[in-house]
Amino acid sequence: MSIRYIDRQKELLPVIRHLETTDQIAVDLEFDRNRYRYGFNLCLIQIFDGEDCHLVDPLSDDIRTQDLFPVFEDPDIEKVAFAFQEDHRLLHYIGCKPKNIYDLRIASQLLNHPPASLTNIIEDLLDVHMGKSSQDSNWFKRPLKKNQIVYAAKDVLHLFDLKKSLLKSVNGSEILDWIEEENRNWDHVSYDGSDINNYIKEKDKKDLSEVEWHVFKALMNYREEIAKSSNRPSYQIFSKKLIYKIVENPEAVKNWTDEKGIFRRIKNRRYQSILQKIISEAEQEAESLGLSQSKPARKSPSSEEMKKIHQRKQKIQKAKEEFFIPIKEKISDDYGEEVSTFLFSNRTVAEIVTGSNGSLETYKQKLLDRYASDLNLDKNKFIG
Repeated sequence: MSIRYIDRQKELLPVIRHLETTDQIAVDLEFDRNRYRYGFNLCLIQIFDGEDCHLVDPLSDDIRTQDLFPVFEDPDIEKVAFAFQEDHRLLHYIGCKPKNIYDLRIASQLLNHPPASLTNIIEDLLDVHMGKSSQDSNWFKRPLKKNQIVYAAKDVLHLFDLKKSLLKSVNGSEILDWIEEENRNWDHVSYDGSDINNYIKEKDKKDLSEVEWHVFKALMNYREEIAKSSNRPSYQIFSKKLIYKIVENPEAVKNWTDEKGIFRRIKNRRYQSILQKIISEAEQEAESLGLSQSKPARKSPSSEEMKKIHQRKQKIQKAKEEFFIPIKEKISDDYGEEVSTFLFSNRTVAEIVTGSNGSLETYKQKLLDRYASDLNLDKNKFIG
């Protein structure tokens, strides 16, 4: 077994040709999401084919990352991974729609293992010491350090063995079918990218007035423009805490050049003037829109809305107590507590009861039907 670092297209092409002939690969990605640079960026691709570990450098000018996409998108090649959600989101973001993913975190929880990191579950089940994590290191820096290379390789080198270890304890095909159905869901998930750099959130409203919220958004948008053009994370331009300070007291911008934590390039009178103009224009626009200096930006629900919220909570609580808790207790007895929690978490139960979860997996529907029958519970009374 070898670990090969690939940063040249001529080295990648024969690897791709070989991977196209396999039926199973282990996959992981290293990425940066607004930590060291702006945006959501792929920094390294790790692939293990059972014999060799290939570390493909997508930051190399001589690598065409998209040439790997057909391998990831081939439904006849199983992609074994662990906790693949963010990797999956990133691949969609860069234009790759992977198929046939086998997520071992899903498998582990359906086999009654408690939620755990890859490092911990490998050490527990395989007795392999994974060493010190390099997850939070700067994956943009080149050349990569030896410990980064080792860490990245270990993230895929043990996935096949971990899969074997997990599945050897399975009795019968029922749980294997559950794992299969859960993992097939990956083929139907699609991300549109709208939440990749969602930098303004509802919770940011806090106690701001309508006008203050309008100014806040204008300053956040400007910070984002600078971050993007400078290829720096937004928090490194100036802090959200400083934005709140300026929004609540616009005069505070006069101390711009004396404030701490401001990106050095913009810590000058020119940018102070730009910010003052942005604030002034935002305030004028807020006035033209009829926004209030006193009314809160975060609207309290009306009495009718509060009534509906209360009714919804009551409906969910009643369903939990009279239907889901008895069923979950039986599932815990038959399959284990971790399985019960994975199948019907509080969030999942709320989504089922309110009909906001879309289509429930077939195996979960069958489980509900089976246990409702065993316990003489009326499913239709709680699930519309």
